[in-house]
Amino acid sequence: MSTGAQVAVLDAHGIRESRPRSELRPTERPVVRLVAFGGLALYGALRWGTMLSPAPVVRLLGLVAVALLIAGPCRELRERGRPLALIAAVIAMIAIFPLSGIPFSWVRHVRIAVTADAIDQGISAIPQSFVPYTGINEWLRMVMVLGAAVLLLDAALMVCFAPRPLSEFRRAAAALPLVVLAIVPSTLARPSYAYVHGLILFALLAAFVWGDRIPRRDTPLAIGIAALAGAAAMIAAPALDRHSAWFDVHSIAGGFAPAHVDTFDWSQRYGPLNWPRAGRQVLEVKAQRADYWKTENLDLFNGRGWTQGSTDYGDQPPPPDPQQVAKYEQTIQVTLRAMRTSQLIGAGFSFAPQDLSQPFVTGVAAGTWAVTSDLQPGDSYRITTYSPHPTDAELAAAGAHYSAAALQAYLTIELSPVGLPDDRVLFAAFGSHVPPQNTAGIPGIGGVAALDASPYARAYRLARRLEKYAATPYAFVRRVTNYLAHGYSYNENPAPSADPIETFLFKDKIGYCQQFAGAMALLLRMGGIPARVSTGFTTGTYDKARGVYVVSDLDAHAWVEAWFPTYGWVRFDPTPASAPARGGQLPPPILKAGQSAAPPTARPVRKPEQIPATGATAVAKHAGGTSVAPIVVVLALLLVILALVIRLCVRFREPDSEQLLAELERALSRSGRPLRDGVTLAALEHRFRDSPLAAQYVRSIRMLRFAGSRELPTAAQRRALRTELRFGLGAFGRLRVLWALPPRWSAPWSTSAGGLHSD
Repeated sequence: MSTGAQVAVLDAHGIRESRPRSELRPTERPVVRLVAFGGLALYGALRWGTMLSPAPVVRLLGLVAVALLIAGPCRELRERGRPLALIAAVIAMIAIFPLSGIPFSWVRHVRIAVTADAIDQGISAIPQSFVPYTGINEWLRMVMVLGAAVLLLDAALMVCFAPRPLSEFRRAAAALPLVVLAIVPSTLARPSYAYVHGLILFALLAAFVWGDRIPRRDTPLAIGIAALAGAAAMIAAPALDRHSAWFDVHSIAGGFAPAHVDTFDWSQRYGPLNWPRAGRQVLEVKAQRADYWKTENLDLFNGRGWTQGSTDYGDQPPPPDPQQVAKYEQTIQVTLRAMRTSQLIGAGFSFAPQDLSQPFVTGVAAGTWAVTSDLQPGDSYRITTYSPHPTDAELAAAGAHYSAAALQAYLTIELSPVGLPDDRVLFAAFGSHVPPQNTAGIPGIGGVAALDASPYARAYRLARRLEKYAATPYAFVRRVTNYLAHGYSYNENPAPSADPIETFLFKDKIGYCQQFAGAMALLLRMGGIPARVSTGFTTGTYDKARGVYVVSDLDAHAWVEAWFPTYGWVRFDPTPASAPARGGQLPPPILKAGQSAAPPTARPVRKPEQIPATGATAVAKHAGGTSVAPIVVVLALLLVILALVIRLCVRFREPDSEQLLAELERALSRSGRPLRDGVTLAALEHRFRDSPLAAQYVRSIRMLRFAGSRELPTAAQRRALRTELRFGLGAFGRLRVLWALPPRWSAPWSTSAGGLHSD
């Protein structure tokens, strides 16, 4: 049927007459449409909220309210004047960020890079998350709420700026984001009474698409038809149900996962360093105080190096003083980024973790924990730690009250990797002046004799020499640290050795954190100080905007912990400050077989910040790269907002003579040529006689004001006047006259014969 077909209708007197179909379009009812839109948006938001536990109901309701304001009042404002609607749209686009969970201070201060990084973190965590998400990764929660915000805003803007009447295409385009909002949760976790949810969605969708155009007298009939259609769909649904989503959203979400994920083997091999060294961000820690983030304790020296193992030949050290625990205890939140691990990351001594998404077990050493399956990027948990940082004076006054039985495990070493009982040597506690003993008690084989027959005779003599002039255990620790600080160099590519610690101490004197920490812990045990090696990460870079420490794979590290009365295990770091983990230069890359030498890359030298600890320092380090995708999205969004703001600056109505005259007076004043009292437009026109176009600009205003002309100044005349005003204003004259007389545009729907055009 053609669009011009005639339809017979009855007039008020019952006489049929023909009217074009275009005149029979039903009248839209904005209130009904807004109510239907609100119902569909609310249902979709509540369904979206089921993907989080607990659901952020307040945030979602706030987003629905913003969408209703745009789809309702803002549309009415748009009918009256586009600028007001554009202002409302810009405000709404900005408001969704704090409503979604982004700190308001970031929005207020336009922290684009920080916001993009937070969005990147949340997106990267999506592939490893389960629905409903019960974890504490705030950026993942924020991104999920932001997804609902984008869908709601998209639908609302489509309704707001659609021309009247709302076409079928516009209605479908506005409804599509709301349908996505409602059905995505069902594809991730099949809801109970799925068919009922489908019926509710169908009813709300029908009400939004057709509800405002159905005449009131036909409403019962429309509801009946919709009910029959819904009932038929309920009957047919079981036969059509595939019990699986048409689109594999899990594979789609997998595309958001980090392209490279680091794993760490904390075994101390003492050869060329084999930890990841790409500068990728591997984790974030939210903590009140800076610390070293620990994964393992290496309690055993097996004759070659330090390793994990059960200390089955001694009791555990006594607990620290409760007052010190209360002083140095803190709860940290750890969030994994481009890293996978089965070991929980804490600091010092870690208590049982909280808010973990899977079961956990105790680690090999007390105060460490592990999970039954690997933690993935985006996983987050809280853990309470005790990590003392006493001052030098406090450690010097801690005394030497060591219990030989309780600390026996941490004063013992094995002299060969075989680990036979007669290879174990127990050193006396500091200050006791008792020679080392063979733990097997074999007659004729003493501890000193066993040491003399081992590769560690020189190390023992060195430890005794350093201990001899130390008045306190802490003084001995400082002497060992100072000894390793002179004559030893940092290098991540030492030659392999059968006895790496002995080779490091007395031959090569080069190595990295494994050699430095291993040598210090060995010397401390030989001098009677309970000691061990710990592994994990240094502090990382503190991000003030988000209040977190950002840790990269360059921060992987090994350090020493020594036991002191009252405080327990205290951290010491003998590795030189030139190490990358401590903020120094990155050494040349380790070459593998078949690879050519690459030019060495260096990390910028950073200023270290003092940690309130034992004199060790933590430094600000490179935080790694950020994914480009979220930055592009944020920049695109800001460009849209900028375009809207620029559009608001456009003059939508052509100025009258009063406005042009006021603008001319203001331009003269801003360019340093204010008008005196009594100056007429004719006199001003004469003043610009040397520039005919500038004079014509003033003449046009005069004719508009006094002669009833409708011809506005042209773009060429406006530019000529700006050129005249610029004369004598110096190097910045162009900028000043642009401020005095800025470019103007006429509205595209202008009906005036003249008009100001872009200049």
